[in-house]
Amino acid sequence: MAKRKSQPTFDEVLGDTVERVRKDVESTVKSVRKAAVELLPKSSRKQVDSVIDRIDEVRGDVNKTVNKTVKSVRKDLQKRYKVVSGTIDKRVKSVTKDTEARRKKAVSTFEKEARKRATAVLKWLNLPTRNDIEAIKRRVTNLERRVDAIAEKREQVAA
Repeated sequence: MAKRKSQPTFDEVLGDTVERVRKDVESTVKSVRKAAVELLPKSSRKQVDSVIDRIDEVRGDVNKTVNKTVKSVRKDLQKRYKVVSGTIDKRVKSVTKDTEARRKKAVSTFEKEARKRATAVLKWLNLPTRNDIEAIKRRVTNLERRVDAIAEKREQVAA
């Protein structure tokens, strides 16, 4: 049987996405910085450097905000997952219990019906049934007790 590839977890997908966005932003900032240095005269480079520094600060703030949001969303989804999985587990247990009860009832009904049919066949074949054999067993046991009692009385009288 072939194994199914497991699906990536939410954390893996989210982590990969955040990491990809972070790398893209950093790459864009580097590209802008290089292009600005090449295109601008030396006198304007200080202004561009200050703008780029500000962009770096904003990027850091954005990263922090995104990370906080990701953590919050992750926690919320994990809580919801626990609730949903708990509900599903309860339903599965309920269905399993119900199915087991139905199975037991069906087996019991089948056994009763099989006993009835077997008894009918044995009577039709003029063979003893379980009840007949048990009745004979009881009678034999009673007779054994009587014989033992009679034997004891004889021993007492003889002694």
